[in-house]
Amino acid sequence: MSTAALAGGIALAAAAAACYDGAVALQAVEARAVSERTAGLGLLRSLIKRPRWLAATGLAIAGWPLQVAALALAPLTVVQPALALGLVVLLALGNRLLHEPVRPRDLAAVAAIALGLALLAFYAPASEHVHAGAGTLAVVLGALGLIALVPWVARGRLPGAALVIAAGSAYAASGFTTALLADGLETGVLAAVIGWAVASALAAGAGQVDEMAALQRVGAARVAAGAFAIQTVVPVVGAPALADEHWDHPVPILAGLALVAGASLVLGTARAVTGLVAASHE
Repeated sequence: MSTAALAGGIALAAAAAACYDGAVALQAVEARAVSERTAGLGLLRSLIKRPRWLAATGLAIAGWPLQVAALALAPLTVVQPALALGLVVLLALGNRLLHEPVRPRDLAAVAAIALGLALLAFYAPASEHVHAGAGTLAVVLGALGLIALVPWVARGRLPGAALVIAAGSAYAASGFTTALLADGLETGVLAAVIGWAVASALAAGAGQVDEMAALQRVGAARVAAGAFAIQTVVPVVGAPALADEHWDHPVPILAGLALVAGASLVLGTARAVTGLVAASHE
């Protein structure tokens, strides 16, 4: 894997992250505007009637091809953590547009993300464009799917933290299936491309609705950071088994992953980030 390809993958992942996190800030307004605290199909029926939510969802969808392109250039172990750069974009925008201060803690979190990505990029495994057998994929993706669908059964009876976990699990499944879609594009197997594209759309759609339910109860930045931590850690940890990524240096890879995930949780509470989200309500 060349340095140029790795850098291109990170850049595309950063662009995808900007779409995803920008959409979350806009969608938070519409999710909270729905008076009934519900989840699943009931919430989805209310949201699709709101033009601004549809526009924000379109922005999130625009990020997906960028993520697919990133995975065609760089391994899952690098691309998923690189999505944390979306929170850095929100931090910069909050500081620039709202003049919210960026505290030393926030700068330390940005530095931790940079260091974590540097470790992951330096020790990145080669992309083999192969994946685990159908049985293993069915078990892992099925488990993540069941967690993601819990809010659809429990309706509005779950706390915000449980909804964040459900959304993160759905996005983790989508991360896996998007990587498999990129592999299908690389190998040119049309059936795999169509199948994984459908699976990715379903997983991402379930995650969107779970995330909207969480946004009714929890601050948007915290929802984005919490869901991101799950959707990053689970696919990366599972990459060796599911995406056949061979970790010759597991310790620095896990250290880089921990830095990115931990720093993302910190940035989710930064005043510049939460202030930007709050301003979108005005």
